[in-house]
Parts: sequence; C-alpha cells; structure tokens
Amino acid sequence: MKKQLKIFSFLTVSASLLTGCVAPQTSMTPAPTTQLSCRLPQIAIIADTVNTPTQTKGGLDITITPVLYNAVRADKTTFMQVQPNFGEGLLMNLQTQVVVEQVTTPHLVAQPGRLEFNVKIHNQLNRVFHGQGAVAQINVDSKLFGNTDYKEFSGGIVPPLNENNFIVYGPPLDSLKDKGTMSIFLYDVVTATDEAGNIKDKQNYTWDFTYTMQTSTDTGEMKRSRQIMGVDQYQQMLMQMQQQQMQKQMQMQSQIQAQQQ
Repeated sequence: MKKQLKIFSFLTVSASLLTGCVAPQTSMTPAPTTQLSCRLPQIAIIADTVNTPTQTKGGLDITITPVLYNAVRADKTTFMQVQPNFGEGLLMNLQTQVVVEQVTTPHLVAQPGRLEFNVKIHNQLNRVFHGQGAVAQINVDSKLFGNTDYKEFSGGIVPPLNENNFIVYGPPLDSLKDKGTMSIFLYDVVTATDEAGNIKDKQNYTWDFTYTMQTSTDTGEMKRSRQIMGVDQYQQMLMQMQQQQMQKQMQMQSQIQAQQQ
C-alpha cells in the first residue's frame, strides 16, 4: 500500500510539471505602465489684410492651410533568443529549436512626422493652370529649409474654372523649436498666358504663420512573451529586423542631408 502511494505521488508531481510546461503561466504582477508623449505643432496664420489664407492674383485663388496632426500609437516589437527554462527544455528539441522572447515597447509618434501644407488652387482663368516652373519654399524661424518637396505642386494641372489640391512637404517635426514662426513662398506662379500659351505674367505668393509645439500624452504597457520556434524561423525574423533597421537608417540619413542642404 505504501509503494502504491509513493508511485501515485510521483505521477501526480510529474503530471503537474508537464501541465505547467504546456499551459502558459500568467504572472500576477501587472505589466509596467509607461508614460508616452510626442510633440504636435499648433500652426496659426498671422492674420492681417494681406496675409490671408486665400490670396487672389491674376485669376488664381491659392489657399494655404497646414494639415491636421495626430498622435498615433507605433509600438515597437523586438525579438531575442533566451535560455530555455526547465519546462521549455522538456518540450523543445535543443538541437533544432530555440526559445525567443518577444518584447513590445509602447511608443507615441506624430502623424505626419514632418511639416505639410495643403495648397488649394482655384483656377478662374480660361486656360489650364500648370505648376511647372513654379518654386515652393519653406522658411522656419527665418531659416531656409533647403529641401522642400513640392513635386506635387510643380507637376500640378488645374483645368479652367476648376480647383485641385496639392501637398508641399517641409522639415521633420523633431527639428522644430518649442515655438516660432514659419513662412511659405510660391515663386513664379504663372497667372496669365496668351492664345499661343506663351507666359504673359507671373506672381509670387507669401504666407506667414506662428507655431507652438504641444505635448500629447498617453499610457502604454511593455509586454513580454516567450515562444519556442525553429532555428530557421528565428534567423528569418532576424534578417527581416535587420532590413527594417537599415531602411530606417537610410531614411534618417536622407532627412539629415536634406536639413544640411
């Protein structure tokens, strides 16, 4: 009878251990909460009789407005190989499998992440408006941003008595001070042509704004999980992570170069 009790006790403990390996363990400790924040620009036009959002010259109504900015969640997930615990070691093949810990870190980012202005053109002329040849420029705190992206505007076409919208892109938001001023310039905008399409007149447009960077906040939890996977699968995940990091580095370098130009 005693031998039977001992055998039963051993089987009970073994079954408990194996069950603990299969079923995920839920931690009673809550995940740490992190305070998240990012900066969003509040942009307002310096209103006066000349510096109005809509300016009309030679039959073209051009309206400049900043786009709307939002704080969005952009959680970052990383993977790392870790040592298996006792339960994982019983379930896995140590030769072909590894234990991978996944860590998700909460982040809050501004969307979009750079200055953007909407250019609305209402063409009251009896001829098609072409943006080709026109130049857009953005100055922030009286300094020229040397790589303004205005391809949409310069390549834009607006038929007679119609309107269209284009985006002009400026510097990244993280390059802005806490507050300051910015100006948008449109140079050599064709406002009149003859019957043969030859340019008769060009106009320049200017808008001045103030900006204030305001902090948007949220909370998030850092989450951790573990899983057993094949070595090949883990290596593929590492390659994907490296490619994503290289792409981000290239984007950051291009932004830095644009600011230096």
